[in-house]
Amino acid sequence: MYMVSCRRDFDSNLLFSDNNQYRNYTNPNRAGLFREVDLDAIVAAAKDKHVLVLVHGFNNPIENVLDAYWRLVRGLQDEGLTGVGKYGLTVGFTWPGNRFGIGYFGAVPKANRSAQYLRDLIAALQVSSHSVDVQTHSLGARVALKALSDAKKAFVDNLLLTAAAVDNNKLEPDEDFAPALDSVNRCFTYDSSGDPVLGGAFWIGDILDGIHPALGLRGPRSKPITLKTPNLYVVDCSVRIDSHGGYRDCKQYYDHWNSVLAGGPMNRYDELA
Repeated sequence: MYMVSCRRDFDSNLLFSDNNQYRNYTNPNRAGLFREVDLDAIVAAAKDKHVLVLVHGFNNPIENVLDAYWRLVRGLQDEGLTGVGKYGLTVGFTWPGNRFGIGYFGAVPKANRSAQYLRDLIAALQVSSHSVDVQTHSLGARVALKALSDAKKAFVDNLLLTAAAVDNNKLEPDEDFAPALDSVNRCFTYDSSGDPVLGGAFWIGDILDGIHPALGLRGPRSKPITLKTPNLYVVDCSVRIDSHGGYRDCKQYYDHWNSVLAGGPMNRYDELA
């Protein structure tokens, strides 16, 4: 799996590098086994393929990121989302998301800063790929939405915001991330009212952004506004998901993802049964 990092020395939890760095990890059981590569190698590997970019959330040392991404890759393979006509390449993006609970205050501006690195990666992949999808978890939603806020810089086919740790009003017209919807073909939010992280102290860590529930808890705050936004889709996962990271191990989540990748008409409001 190709990994792209904007962390200092590839794995710093706190500091940024000057530019993106690139590695190819070949063994999910050996985090230290990798080969240094350059962007040209990844762009060449993406040629004419459906490419998936993964973006993690807050408080993730590089070992945890790799473990989560490999689990997602296995889930994609097991549920038939890879191969001919599906994803031909998965690229993991990693950013310095701080450590420990109190570090969330510092992680938000870091997520904003990381957006430029992710934008550069998406723009480069667009050159040779058939399409680029982005799947985020938690505060990774902020990284991706910020990266896509300028439609002239990068474009994504399907943006999948899973357990999004951003306020539930941020996709509404005139709000911070509304412009990102002009940079995607379709945007899906996956939420669960049983998420103990987003249902707990999220608003304390995000208080500088206003006191709002998380988008990943019960979806966008206004159904009428959402329905006026033709490329925004909401998926209630509460029946299946009762943990912040439970999506990557949920078969029904991958089943829905398969329908997304198929590209056909979908319900604007849906749920994982």
